[in-house]
Amino acid sequence: MARSAPVQPPVAPLTDGAVALRLRQVSDLDAIAAASHDPETHRWLNDEPMDGEARRTSIARADEAWRSGRAAPLVIADAVTDKPVGIINLQFESDDVATVAYSVFPENRGQGVAPRAVRLLARWALSDLRLKQVILEANEGNAASIRVAEKCHFRYVGTRSETVEDGSQKSTAVFALEGLGSAVE
Repeated sequence: MARSAPVQPPVAPLTDGAVALRLRQVSDLDAIAAASHDPETHRWLNDEPMDGEARRTSIARADEAWRSGRAAPLVIADAVTDKPVGIINLQFESDDVATVAYSVFPENRGQGVAPRAVRLLARWALSDLRLKQVILEANEGNAASIRVAEKCHFRYVGTRSETVEDGSQKSTAVFALEGLGSAVE
């Protein structure tokens, strides 16, 4: 389910001086496509590697996500150079709740990019978009994403288990950040 109305992108990039969250640009597509083939990315995300068709339609699909109220896809960029270093997205479950998903490009991992980006996006979602809750889900084996949730003061709310196509079990840790009183500093 999406929001009942389009989502307006931030007027200016969201930034903390080190990273900036901004709209996707054609110049970002090489980096996004390259990162989409990274084995570590595939270990944790369900997205298929970006092929020629996905690359060709990437900007239009991102624009449609904003217009439809389904999602708010942004690029994580270096705040000084504007070089793309990852992607981040709010996926709306309703008018009040969204799930954050992100991926930091391989060469930029371990530099604090993900917590900075998640803090910026959560602050924007809870204040400007007036969401009541932002959810962060992480595979229980993904220690890095669990640390991001903890660093950003998301509250652990439980574990969800599901059977995947090969018959194995997948356990997902679920975290939530609520309202304007939440600590997203």
